[in-house]
Amino acid sequence: MSLLAGITAYTRYSSTPSLVASFAVGGAMAVASMRIRDGMEPDVEIAAAGSGVLAAATIRRAIITRGAPIPLTVAVLASAGTAYYAREWLERRQDARLDARV
Repeated sequence: MSLLAGITAYTRYSSTPSLVASFAVGGAMAVASMRIRDGMEPDVEIAAAGSGVLAAATIRRAIITRGAPIPLTVAVLASAGTAYYAREWLERRQDARLDARV
């Protein structure tokens, strides 16, 4: 989704920053998904960072466009993804602390 949005922004508005950012976020999310699948560390940390960057950028865009549907929807979904991965990371961290005590 991120890559498609960046390519669209580039073709419509010649926005090189959008293209570069979308490839960076999309690449981070692809790496995170492969690491999650393979059980490698760090995994959810990368996903949380990618979602957080996407959320920050699209929240800003949603504000600038005064709540246009697409930036607002992407901002909400990216924020939800960030919250999910942050919660997963915190749960794993707590589980590791409990395991260390036993």
